[in-house]
Amino acid sequence: MGASPGASTCDHFGKSLNEFSDFDTALHTQVWQLVTEPTPSAILECMSRRIANIWVAIVACVLWSAHARAALLIPNQLTQSDRQEALRIIGFGTSSKALSDPYPLGGHLGLELGLSLETVPTEDLGRLGSRLAAPQADVTIPKFTIGKGLFNDLDMYIHFMPYNQRNELSQYGGLLRWSFYEAPALPVSASIATHFNSANINNQLTLRTYGLDLMSGITVNEVSLYIGAGILQSYGSFMGGTAGVTDTQRLETEAVSSYRTLAGAQIRLNPLFIALQVDRSNQSVMSAKLGMRF
Repeated sequence: MGASPGASTCDHFGKSLNEFSDFDTALHTQVWQLVTEPTPSAILECMSRRIANIWVAIVACVLWSAHARAALLIPNQLTQSDRQEALRIIGFGTSSKALSDPYPLGGHLGLELGLSLETVPTEDLGRLGSRLAAPQADVTIPKFTIGKGLFNDLDMYIHFMPYNQRNELSQYGGLLRWSFYEAPALPVSASIATHFNSANINNQLTLRTYGLDLMSGITVNEVSLYIGAGILQSYGSFMGGTAGVTDTQRLETEAVSSYRTLAGAQIRLNPLFIALQVDRSNQSVMSAKLGMRF
C-alpha cells in the first residue's frame, strides 16, 4: 500500500526542521567562536595593557624606593670656592640627559614615557664648609620624563620631580634634540641637543643648569649605542641668614662651567626599553631609564 500524502508532507517537514536545527546550531557555534576566540589585534591590545600595568607598578616601586634614599644635605658656612664646588657636584650632576634612542621619535605620532634614576656622587659635598656631622652617601634622584616628536627630525623632552617633603628636593627641565644627519645605507645618526634643568634644594640652594651636546649613535637590531660631548653652564643662588648656607650670611650667586662627555646604550623590549648612560664632567654620574615608546 502506498504512503499517504499527509505522511509524505510530515516527513518532508521533519527533514527541513532537522536541517534548520543543524544550521542554527552551526551558526551559533560560529558566532560563539567569533565572540570567545580573541583576534590577533585583541591579543596585542591585551598584552599591551598587561605590559603597561607592569610598567606602572615597576615605576611606582622604584620611585618610592628612590624617594626614600634621595635626601640631599648641604653643609653650612660655604665659602666662594665651596659654593662653586657644590654647583659642580649638584648642578652638573642633575643636568638633563638624553637617555633615549639616538634616532628621532618621528613626527606627530612619536611619544615616549619613562622614569629615570640618576646617581649623583655627593660624598664630596659633605666635606665642604663646616662639613656634615656624618658622611653623605651618593644620592639617587628619580625623574619622570615625557618625550614628543614635533617633526620628523625634531624631538622635545620634559622631565620633572615633584616636591617631596622627605628629601626637600624638586626639579624640572627639558631637552630639545635636532637629528640633522641619518646615513642612507647605515643605521648611523647624528644630533644636537640643547637642554636646561632647574632645581630647588631645601630652599637653601636654587640652581639652573644649561647645556649643549653633540651626539652620534648607531642602532643594531634591538640595541642602540651613542656617544657625545658638550658644554655645561650652571648658576646657583645660595641662601644666607640663620637658615642659610653661606659664610657671609648673605644671598650669594655663583656660576661655573665645564665640558662634558657621555656614552649610553638602549635595549628595546617592545613596547618597553631600558637605557643606561654615563656622564663625565668633574665627576661621573650614572643614569638609567625604564620607559615605553609609541
